[in-house]
Amino acid sequence: MNAPKQASGGPLFVVATNNAMVHVYRDVQSLVETREVKPDQLKGIEFFDVQGRKLVPVLSDTGALTGLKDSGSAPNATGVQQRLYTTRANLASSVDSRIARHEPKVTRDEALSHLAVLEGRSLPDCYVLLEPIFSHSYANAGPIQPRHDGGWWHNFWAH
Repeated sequence: MNAPKQASGGPLFVVATNNAMVHVYRDVQSLVETREVKPDQLKGIEFFDVQGRKLVPVLSDTGALTGLKDSGSAPNATGVQQRLYTTRANLASSVDSRIARHEPKVTRDEALSHLAVLEGRSLPDCYVLLEPIFSHSYANAGPIQPRHDGGWWHNFWAH
């Protein structure tokens, strides 16, 4: 039997197992380069590509994330879409507490206007809609910057 191959190209979703958080990355390399995923966080998150394939972590000897590989299970685009819809709803329900802990203060309507509506969208479309807020800065196409570099709205919704 062949081992699942290492995933390399294409956009990714990182979704909390409790559907309370989502991040998107343009590819596996950009995810690894952020060094944002710590070994103790791996049990609380799942990785998916825009075809709905579940990806599993590839770890170094020290437990650091070095890549992702195909889990070998069949793609489930509908299931991943539902996870994204649920995560979006959970984020929207937390808007008041997020406003309370972030400066400068924004209105509820302003905050919600920065939370993409995903229902009825394909996974590639969901990625495009989530990317402006839930990704990290890729300015200058250079190395990925340290954690929380996605801007104020990224920190508001994703952290």
